[in-house]
Amino acid sequence: MKRITITLLTLLAVASISTLVVWADNPKYRKGPAVVDNGFTATATGTLTGLGNGDVIATLTFPNATGTTTCTNPGGNEAAGQNPATPASTSGSVFIDNPKNGTLSFTVTTVPPPNPTPQAAGCPNGQWTAVFNNITFGAGTLTIQQETFQGSGVYQTVLTNNVFLP
Repeated sequence: MKRITITLLTLLAVASISTLVVWADNPKYRKGPAVVDNGFTATATGTLTGLGNGDVIATLTFPNATGTTTCTNPGGNEAAGQNPATPASTSGSVFIDNPKNGTLSFTVTTVPPPNPTPQAAGCPNGQWTAVFNNITFGAGTLTIQQETFQGSGVYQTVLTNNVFLP
């Protein structure tokens, strides 16, 4: 009888430890995510809990962003009415190593998109130059990936959030 009691207590202890491990791998936001429009870039910030010990990659993507442009002729004059919306897909990632006790804070900023070609911006001809003067981000995605085993280099998505900047 004593042997059965010890076996049951051991199994109960192992089950409770396993449950704690499962709870520790339940990532969620403690704070955020908050996303702001910086004009030519967007920045997301937040604090995550419930992560494991593997490294993390946070990626902010706006695949359908558009930019308003200004066309300038070779003489340096801007063309009135030549400011159409031009595709300006943009994204950015940040690598964060060693989450502390399954918790980390992050900041990820998109890379400014390259200026469009004069043709893409609707300028009168290829001798003109085109530059973005503002980016409208619209709908995007914030993705958090974590390394499956520390040092493995294999990442899996643990959180995905749709974000929107008007």
